[in-house]
Amino acid sequence: MTNLKEINFGLNQFCGPAVMSALTGKSTDECASVIMSITGRAEVRAVNIDHLIKAFAKLRFDMNKIDKTSYTLYGNLSTLSTKPGMYIILVPKHVVAVEVTEDCKIYLVDNHCKQPLPAEGSARLSQKCDGVYKITEKPQPKFLGTEIYIHKHYSNMIYITAIDRYGNNESVDRKLGQFTFRDNDEMNAIISKLSYEVHPQSYTAFRESQGDS
Repeated sequence: MTNLKEINFGLNQFCGPAVMSALTGKSTDECASVIMSITGRAEVRAVNIDHLIKAFAKLRFDMNKIDKTSYTLYGNLSTLSTKPGMYIILVPKHVVAVEVTEDCKIYLVDNHCKQPLPAEGSARLSQKCDGVYKITEKPQPKFLGTEIYIHKHYSNMIYITAIDRYGNNESVDRKLGQFTFRDNDEMNAIISKLSYEVHPQSYTAFRESQGDS
């Protein structure tokens, strides 16, 4: 039995957030939002390995590079077969999550197979291996709550971020999204539409209490 998790897909379907999901249990969208808080970009596609390391660190996972022992994925998995643990392995333009269990069985998962599978059935075994990283989870502090922040940039740009607060003065910031608006009337229309889409019954009751039809 593997401790790798089935990938919890949101809108983001790319390999970086997918392997983070398999290792942390968070959705790909949550993982992507952590990466975006590091890159400052509005989307996540190809992931720079340095950004992935920083994103794992925010989620309290150490990601440490170890020496490759072979040119291929198969050769490196053979070496790792006696070293139980969680790993991320880089192949050309792609990353996969790997677990070596205590009984020396190997499982892997990525955004294509979506759930952990025995490594011997993978079609990637002959691929070139570009790097091997060991993933180690740190003890998780007590979760205290989430704070939402709205930042207005220039005259018509809104950025929305979330900060998850933990004990020991630790926090994880996540970029939730951004949007532009033409003027205050358009922004009020956006807010009204969001209120209706998220809580239609509460929104309707509020409008009725204000005398709106």
